[in-house]
Amino acid sequence: MANTVATAEGTGTQQQQWWKQPHRVLLLNLREGDEPLVDAKAVVEDVKRYSGTAFCINGGGIVAFYQTRIKGHRRSEALGERDLLAEIIPEAHRSGLRVLARIDPSCAPSELAAEHPDWFARDREGQYIDVSGNYVTCPNSGYYHGRMVEIVQEIVSTYDADGIWNNQGKFAAWDTDVCYCATCQGMFRQLAGHAIPEEEDWDNPVWRQFNEWRYRRIAAWVQTMHAAIHAVKKEAIFISAIQLAESLETIRPGGWDVDYWVEHQDVIAFECQRRNTAPWWPGIQAKYLAGIAPDKPRWMTVSYFYPWWRLTASPEAENRPWVAQQFANGSNSWLHINGGLSKIFDRRMLAPMQEVFARLERWQEYFRDTHSGAQVAVLFSRYTQDNYGRGDPYGRYMDAVRGYYCALLEAHVPFDVLSDKFIDAARLARYRVLVLPNTACLDDAAVAAITAFVAGGGTVVATYDAARYDAMGELRAEAPLAALLGGQYGERRRKLQSSYGYVAERGDALLQGLGDTDVVPNDGDLLEFTPGPGNTVPLTLIPPVTAHSGATISIPEYSAVKGATDIPVVLHGRHGQGRVVLFTNRMDALFYKYGFADLGRILGNAVLLGLGEQRALVVEAPDYVDVMEQRQPRRRMVHLINFAIGKHLSTGWRHPGRNLVPVDGIVVRVRLDAGQQVREVRAATSEVVLPHHTGGDGWVDVTVPRLDDHEIVVFELA
Repeated sequence: MANTVATAEGTGTQQQQWWKQPHRVLLLNLREGDEPLVDAKAVVEDVKRYSGTAFCINGGGIVAFYQTRIKGHRRSEALGERDLLAEIIPEAHRSGLRVLARIDPSCAPSELAAEHPDWFARDREGQYIDVSGNYVTCPNSGYYHGRMVEIVQEIVSTYDADGIWNNQGKFAAWDTDVCYCATCQGMFRQLAGHAIPEEEDWDNPVWRQFNEWRYRRIAAWVQTMHAAIHAVKKEAIFISAIQLAESLETIRPGGWDVDYWVEHQDVIAFECQRRNTAPWWPGIQAKYLAGIAPDKPRWMTVSYFYPWWRLTASPEAENRPWVAQQFANGSNSWLHINGGLSKIFDRRMLAPMQEVFARLERWQEYFRDTHSGAQVAVLFSRYTQDNYGRGDPYGRYMDAVRGYYCALLEAHVPFDVLSDKFIDAARLARYRVLVLPNTACLDDAAVAAITAFVAGGGTVVATYDAARYDAMGELRAEAPLAALLGGQYGERRRKLQSSYGYVAERGDALLQGLGDTDVVPNDGDLLEFTPGPGNTVPLTLIPPVTAHSGATISIPEYSAVKGATDIPVVLHGRHGQGRVVLFTNRMDALFYKYGFADLGRILGNAVLLGLGEQRALVVEAPDYVDVMEQRQPRRRMVHLINFAIGKHLSTGWRHPGRNLVPVDGIVVRVRLDAGQQVREVRAATSEVVLPHHTGGDGWVDVTVPRLDDHEIVVFELA
């Protein structure tokens, strides 16, 4: 039976698709033993303190937090005669809050193996895999496709839950290994004609096929669960946890590829918890969600705690820009609090997070029905991550993505992130520039779309091995970007420590802002390239200046550089109505590794060259201020996000943000579209009207007096 819930949007049935409204969500993760501390009214009041509209509470799977009637579905020992779902969900609905039940299919009590041995994963020796006294379950088994269906249907139909959130639905759960059970072996052999490989070997095409098969099998389970939930309650939603890019030790063996889930998710969601990653991880994830599902609601977790110390709060200066990036890129924030009912807990950040979420509520009119105004897109490729990145996906691929992201952030160029599986002429038509940060592996459809984009007037900026391999990692007979430039690749030079890029064309647009220097640093590998007719080569290679071939440093007396080669480090040329900029080295990855400002400036200049006179937004601010533009009918909004500043240390772990230094006097210049006029400009934090100047050239200038952590400059159009 569909319930009726009073909400901030009015009173009506769930048929109005409540999940498409702006939301602020809490994930209240219970541990066994917390049950006596749970009071339904107190839970609801706590959610309200965060201006919440929905929350997630433990349901079932590993252990049931309700009075399940399913045989073998173990109830929590501390539950007693209580039924938390029966107490909490009606109380929440009376207050206009939505409730999702959390499930976890990753493991089950070991005693179930006697009756259902086929439910469980097996290691290479055929043994069960023990985790905390349970056995890891197999995603292809009847446990996932049968028992978990029973559990979610029981929860949704019995308790009128508004949805289900799945945690750890994956292969290799909890850092275990490949499943070699008879079910998996049989299914893969039927598909591939081979047994599951015993070892990870990216040179083996069977391993690459197996890797792809895992993604498809988890997607099949997501489809099963979505259908099962909607079969008993059409108004209930299904959300399955997943991540992008920065936790590949979980994503890849788990079989997580959200691209395959889009049509079977009511809300597309990413987890965004770990903090040893780049501080813009929420940004890349939120941009990616918007790229693959622009017309679906998008949610993303932000952990109250500092992973993986689940009782220690993340610093305020860390979490404020973390949440801001999600909101600015169209994702609803979902605060994950673990152990909040414990007597031993870190409560220091509760009030600041309540303040942040209250601001999201005040700003929800600037969130509803927005779309990105970015003119630039960065292409992300899971095919490259796996089939090119292979055993070193961070070093071979992800560092390039991170580096170009950072370069555009510092250049204050708003951009979107697209999946290589979803690009076509219609998707690319809205952009002026497409960036391929060492996007080595692309399928034929993506290559065709990119080629047409350039021919039609777009600019492609690519680095190193971009587009040279097919989706499964096989080298193409013809390199698409070389064909567009009319040039040809040569040999691969490796280990170019202590080498340089030589400023060969000082007046070239790519080298603007470098100042009085003849060189920029270079390192790593480079692909020799013979330029095509009409190509411009502004930067060429100076080979390593070292004491001998195996050294990484030169003798001071012999460190003079006598000249440069004509081997391009970067070149650009026209094709059709468009342009290609090709970096033959890994400049984006080098920028991420070393942080040399010159490298970031050249990467940014390559994109600005493509934008040319069509650039629509200029921001004058320190390089640690992130910029994003969102649009609504008759409104343009420029988000300014202040990243935390800290000491620069090489520890192998990114230190959390501790210091948010306010920035004064940020200048924002917006180029109006034809026929647009500005009626008013406001700062969303204070709703104070800001003086603005409209020039005869169609640009509107405004100065933002102060940026603390997050500001929205709102341009109201006449």
